[in-house]
Amino acid sequence: MNDEWNQAKLLKQRYATDPLREDEICRQLGISKVALRRSVRAVSLVEQYQTSDYGDQFNEAKFPLFREAVLNAPLKAWLGWEDANFRATHPENTGLFFSLLSNEPNAAGQYLEPVLVRPDDINLFGKILNDPKALETLKQTRNLNAAYRASDLVFKERQEQVLKSVVTDIATLGQLAIHSEQLPELEDALRRLQGIVNRTRGSTLSGVEQNAVFHDRIDEHFTALHIESYKKLRNLQLSKLSRINLVAGLNNSGKTTLLEAIYLLVRQNDFAGILEVIRRRGKIPEDHINPEWLVEQLSGEIRVAGTFDQQTANVAIRDYLESDNTLDKSRYIRTLEIVTRFGEHSQESQTRIFKGRDRQTLADSIKLLSPVVYSSPFFLNEPQHYARFYEKSVQSKAKGTILEFIKAAVSPSIVNIELVDNLQRFLVTDNDYDSAMDLAWYGEGLQRIFFISLLFASAQNGVVLIDEFENAIHTELLGKFAPFIHQLAKTFNVQVFLTSHSKECIDAFAKTAPEIADFTFHTLLVEDGNVVARDFDGKKFSRLLEIGNIDLRRMR
Repeated sequence: MNDEWNQAKLLKQRYATDPLREDEICRQLGISKVALRRSVRAVSLVEQYQTSDYGDQFNEAKFPLFREAVLNAPLKAWLGWEDANFRATHPENTGLFFSLLSNEPNAAGQYLEPVLVRPDDINLFGKILNDPKALETLKQTRNLNAAYRASDLVFKERQEQVLKSVVTDIATLGQLAIHSEQLPELEDALRRLQGIVNRTRGSTLSGVEQNAVFHDRIDEHFTALHIESYKKLRNLQLSKLSRINLVAGLNNSGKTTLLEAIYLLVRQNDFAGILEVIRRRGKIPEDHINPEWLVEQLSGEIRVAGTFDQQTANVAIRDYLESDNTLDKSRYIRTLEIVTRFGEHSQESQTRIFKGRDRQTLADSIKLLSPVVYSSPFFLNEPQHYARFYEKSVQSKAKGTILEFIKAAVSPSIVNIELVDNLQRFLVTDNDYDSAMDLAWYGEGLQRIFFISLLFASAQNGVVLIDEFENAIHTELLGKFAPFIHQLAKTFNVQVFLTSHSKECIDAFAKTAPEIADFTFHTLLVEDGNVVARDFDGKKFSRLLEIGNIDLRRMR
């Protein structure tokens, strides 16, 4: 413990002499910027404590509490923490925090024990800060457990436990044979659950992307990408980016990996982004991710950069083992660190992964470059996700445009496609049938066209990523669907990256593009063991296709 305190003081001293030499300090000492800044913040808070009325009570054993405090976003906000000055600026809250860390004399002249004595206490304290009733209880009793019991947290955690139990019981029930005499009871339970869902949906935000983004409106999307290191991709650069970017290549050339890298760059320091990438790779449902399997997928450092909206953006991701002795080592597995920068904005997050308990993410803020939606053929097997995309399309009035295209290009007899809330499935009103049909009864081509079209409203002023675009879509429909993708992209100011290993799909875009200047064609090739990109603007590729019926996948 003494070593950790001394090392942190040394880092603070080095940083204080010249904060502009941050990169050099990190290189010399072999540490990350996250570790350096964390130490500077923690020692700065200790120094502020030492100048307070409780300063003489500080000893090295308290240092982990201060280190945990500067990682706790709610606590930092409550203290009025300013990174520019490395100082807590809210005097009343800071005074209370220092009191809870210390022995406090009472009216009888006796000393009350500190309230916050373990790092876990800091985490719990951070959870109750926004509950006035719990905070008042803590002030009066100096009892953290009593304050917790007085808060809404108990109720919320009980809700979570009940919800997990319901999900587990439903999964079990789905494996059993249900008799007809049990249906009334089952239907009654379904109605009650749907009532809960409807009440909740009416009181919360609707739509898909509820993460904060840097700017609601952007002037320009990606104009350059540099995949420094991600899986098989090393120093891969893409230029000549346009509104629609079609990425071709033979099997295993890195097309999906490229989309994943772009997705991670847009998601910035959001751990949910890398979780989604890993989940898709393994085709794992959201609620069945084994934490130990998850950690096995985190091998190798990730570095991705680009120019977005005329500003430099980058993300660096690594996993490591923390040496913090206060961690529950019997359950702790590993920590994932994400460090990002967009223009002048820096962000970071650390997510601790445990077995047998929830992950813990620490971050001051999580902001995305823009809204982003990632679609793959695997996603077709999870139609519940498209319910949110559907709602956004209805709100933006895009659904009518989508239906018009489907009636004109796919099936003239279709009148409407609606989401049935109580069943969370899509029903099709079709003049060829007496009653509404489940969308699943139609071909996968219609389903994929409908679901892909729903994505754009949810990615307004952002990015749409589509893997294996041609999957399940008949060749004859590709030529009709390609211009519609361009129409949606323009309507919602979206930049599109889509992959294909089908020459027919690639050619369909080149031959039917309404504004060929809005298209760029990229091919990924393996040269000397490295994946490289060749870029062709829309006009050039279209001319080459007319002259020689070339194959983009094999162009060098």
